[in-house]
Amino acid sequence: MCRKSQLIDLEREGYNPEFMDHFQPDIKISDWYEAQWENCSKYGIYVELLNQNKEPVHTFAPKAVFVWLGNSAKWNQMSHVFQNYGPGVRYIRFTHGGEDTAYWGDVYGVRLTDSCVEICPSVETQ
Repeated sequence: MCRKSQLIDLEREGYNPEFMDHFQPDIKISDWYEAQWENCSKYGIYVELLNQNKEPVHTFAPKAVFVWLGNSAKWNQMSHVFQNYGPGVRYIRFTHGGEDTAYWGDVYGVRLTDSCVEICPSVETQ
């Protein structure tokens, strides 16, 4: 499995702790994936809302998605909205990746693009 991860510091991005604790704006994540070549692939995503000590407060961790042969060259979107998560969220850890299920010797797993984390009012998350 090949994974990549990013840690987002909300205060560094301009969201002060008081704002996050009081308003608890919706946090929308999205990611696009597709299989490469004529191959079956597995895609996974794991997103955590973390407190000041970088401990999980809420997690989005759906089961792995299998992209079967014949569905390649078709982009798919994975998205989720965190709502009413409570005070204390200071970081977001976004991790995603994949692998080919035939275990070929080269890189033939999923392709990923347009990963996004948005802090937004609930009226904009639909």
